[in-house]
Amino acid sequence: MIENRKKIGLLIIIIAILLLAIIIILFLKRNQSAVDNTPIVPVNTGGIVGSSNTTPTAPTSTPGDAPRNYQTYDVSKEAPHKINANDAAKLSALFAERLGSFSNQSDYSNVTDLKILMTANMKEWADKYVADLRAQKYSGQYYGVITKALTTKILSPEKDGRIKIEIQTERQESNADIASASYLQKMTLDLVKANDEWLVDGAYWEKK
Repeated sequence: MIENRKKIGLLIIIIAILLLAIIIILFLKRNQSAVDNTPIVPVNTGGIVGSSNTTPTAPTSTPGDAPRNYQTYDVSKEAPHKINANDAAKLSALFAERLGSFSNQSDYSNVTDLKILMTANMKEWADKYVADLRAQKYSGQYYGVITKALTTKILSPEKDGRIKIEIQTERQESNADIASASYLQKMTLDLVKANDEWLVDGAYWEKK
């Protein structure tokens, strides 16, 4: 009787051990299956990751995120700019375009606005020129010209603070009754250097 109970107890222990082993084996297989089915995600190191069968991944950082090496620049240590013939040529192109672009309804602002770029002698001419035009009877018919500078040419090198510049312009006339017409016309400017800046001392249109 006692012998039978021992056998039964031993059998129960063996069965329990087997069940525990089966449970452990099933649990391990389930975890391994989950690991095997987990997709592998490429690690983005800042570049674009992908292949012909995958969609490129946008970078997680931009060049702007990188630390910048800022350097201070002291403008006061830069040598002051000395005006030269190139500055005179640029000024001449702007002057020719503005002086040559006008309408009879603008009250000759194309001349008066340029007085800040003129010498005293040129200002006297401008005042007289505008006064003479304003004295003329206005017909009431619109007339205007648009001028564009095409090229500049230094006719004489800078000497004693004076220089002569030629500007090739394209001009387009507009009239209320006549279709607009374009033509080329040159302007020659005499410039003088005063207080380290160029001023216009004379302006001459080429005769058409």
